Amino acid sequence: MTTFKSELREGWRDIVGAGIGLGCGIGAYTPVSSLFFRALEHEFNWSRAAATASLIALPLTAAVLPIFGLVLDRIGVRRVALASALAITACYLGLSFMTGALLQFYILILLLNVLGAGTGPITYTRQIAARFQAGRGAALACALVGIAGAGMVLPAVLYHTLSAGGWRAGYSLMALLTLGGTVVALVCIGNRKADPGRSCLEEGGLSALQAAGTSAFWCLGVAIFLVSAATIGMVSQFQSLLIEKGFSPQRAAELLSVLAAAVLISRVIVGRTLDLGHPKQVAAAVLMLAALGAAMWIGRPGTAGAIIGVLLFGFAIGAELDLLSFFIAACFGLRRYGVIYGWLGAFFYTGMAAGGLGYAVLHDRTGSYQFAIYGSVALLVVSAGLFLTLKVRGTEENGTKTQIFSSANTALNTKESP
Repeated sequence: MTTFKSELREGWRDIVGAGIGLGCGIGAYTPVSSLFFRALEHEFNWSRAAATASLIALPLTAAVLPIFGLVLDRIGVRRVALASALAITACYLGLSFMTGALLQFYILILLLNVLGAGTGPITYTRQIAARFQAGRGAALACALVGIAGAGMVLPAVLYHTLSAGGWRAGYSLMALLTLGGTVVALVCIGNRKADPGRSCLEEGGLSALQAAGTSAFWCLGVAIFLVSAATIGMVSQFQSLLIEKGFSPQRAAELLSVLAAAVLISRVIVGRTLDLGHPKQVAAAVLMLAALGAAMWIGRPGTAGAIIGVLLFGFAIGAELDLLSFFIAACFGLRRYGVIYGWLGAFFYTGMAAGGLGYAVLHDRTGSYQFAIYGSVALLVVSAGLFLTLKVRGTEENGTKTQIFSSANTALNTKESP
């Protein structure tokens, strides 16, 4: 029987490569986008309405994810990642030569997000899920740390770059980082073929249509939508929420740093815990802790309470992509991982847009974030319940691991589907 230790000896380069690729891919732009926008607003006298381009990009990215997934399953990780990296490198270079036309900015930002999807989790988690079985959760978590790491390091680097060379130099640096990082990532990943045992595991999964015909698919999709809406909605307004609760801007910034640390730590802890058995219960427990963390903001917590609330809430923010990747492989196998991830990833991106909009609208209507916080707590509790309904392969029964699908999935798997 394979163990995480033996898998790690063979596949550590895949984890390193995926982490570098994710940290240098499209996920690297999100934490620094506000730095660029402030610089562009100052130079071209743009209104704040230009920021709506980022919201438009989310549903469009969700729409193209299934296409990326289909291509990924057909031609593999390396080609998709390289093509996507070349495309967003060109977008960054295009942004560095902007003349100030707002339409030009919109088009390039939309292309950046849509074409850059191939450098995100849908691509690199496919490689990890195929390479690891016993330690899949931990391996996925370690790879996804690349995004969190970029979010911690890159803002400071870009701040100094923008101060010294301006926003054009900043976009040029992003182009260099993306292309160079992707090349290094693909060299680390290499072109190693999985062993016959792993190939059998891939071929034994469900087709995309079979997966979409199961209740597990829709329960997982709705759960991911709810988690995304609850967490990203709150995070999008977090600094304003903290100030509304009586914290100074300086203390709010410190708590945001605590949140970033919680996201980083939670990825590894949650990922490894998923491998130890009872993953449904682990997922539900994580989300209930996050609900407790959000509930602490219903009142006016002191400093200690605020730190505890941020740490607990941060576990869900750091874990949602781990949970998505893990449960796709666990519930449906790897046969059509890319397409299924694309379909379920659409729930994640639309949840982000809905959560951000929901928090803003509720605050405008009520004058506070109180009802929005209640909403986050409720959504996290419901999502925890949905994870408990999933039927997972490799669950433990009577102390013995078994490779199973739910009865519905097993019936579907006896049929051939395109």
